[in-house]
Amino acid sequence: MNRMGGDQTTMTSDQAELRRVFTSASLGHTAYRAWAQQARHERRFNIARLFEALGASKLARAEHAFRSLGEDGSTAGNVERALAGLEPEAIATGPITGTNPLARDMLQRAQRAVKENRDLRADEIGDIFVCSSCGALREGSLIGVCDVCGTVPEAHKAFRAIEAMGVLGPHAIMAFLEHTEEGLHKLFEGVDEELLSTRPSEHQPSLKELAGHLVDIDAVFRERAWLLLETDQPELPPAHPPRLDAAAAYRSQPNDAILSAFHASRRQTLNLLRGLTSAAWHRLGHHELYGEINLLHQGNWVVSHERTHLVEMAQIRHDLLMRNQASTAGADLDEVVVTDVSEGE
Repeated sequence: MNRMGGDQTTMTSDQAELRRVFTSASLGHTAYRAWAQQARHERRFNIARLFEALGASKLARAEHAFRSLGEDGSTAGNVERALAGLEPEAIATGPITGTNPLARDMLQRAQRAVKENRDLRADEIGDIFVCSSCGALREGSLIGVCDVCGTVPEAHKAFRAIEAMGVLGPHAIMAFLEHTEEGLHKLFEGVDEELLSTRPSEHQPSLKELAGHLVDIDAVFRERAWLLLETDQPELPPAHPPRLDAAAAYRSQPNDAILSAFHASRRQTLNLLRGLTSAAWHRLGHHELYGEINLLHQGNWVVSHERTHLVEMAQIRHDLLMRNQASTAGADLDEVVVTDVSEGE
């Protein structure tokens, strides 16, 4: 059997092409995944969804080529090979992204949106589906088997606008939201007011600003949740939520005042959401960027947002304490501050 790290001296043209596809698609998957993470950081969530779908397409192609090369043996053999170290042969790949017409078309739409300093709108990109067998892309609706390899619709991976923020269910969303305040207290514990107000660099916010930003975003989320629950098919406010630079005023506020503001806001939010039925979580509204969305979409949005900033705050806290060699507080937290949640329910 031909092995990537073996001593074969000859290679058929088919094997060479499979190795090229494996290398190219693997590199493309890595590129798209990294770009998706950056797009989410910039709040370009539909562009992130596009990158994630294109990355999944590349991953499916890489796995198909890997299996076609006979590289997926028994688990016992795979463990042995993993320990020995897999050494793929270097293969010239050519372009690794934007390599099919639909991908290029969608990327060009993203390019136009970015030039206008915005995300793709709901009317500019539909739901995206990726064949798990061959990586073929479809946009819009999923009808019939894959045009390329005949794989059934059920075996396609969906990248729907309504799921762009994640697929946590109500219980997981509530569990996370209930623990954020505890995480904030841990982050502020043992850190003096001056350090909490310190910006690590010119382009990084202080811990107080980040905590204040979470207060502002919680209010935005609660307003949207109320609209979804209390009105039929509401048009959600198209304006972007408050950005971090709007939280500068929190630098001059006492630590306790910021934590109290978050406590008051989060209690209102949890009281609004607690005890909702599944039907309530699925109530629909319309958003300019994401099209038809439900409360689950917005719940996943706020969880994703908070998780990102809590991780950022933990890193800033660690770096500031290390820099100041604060022996009393220590440079590390005794416990993690971000609640671990599993997708779905």
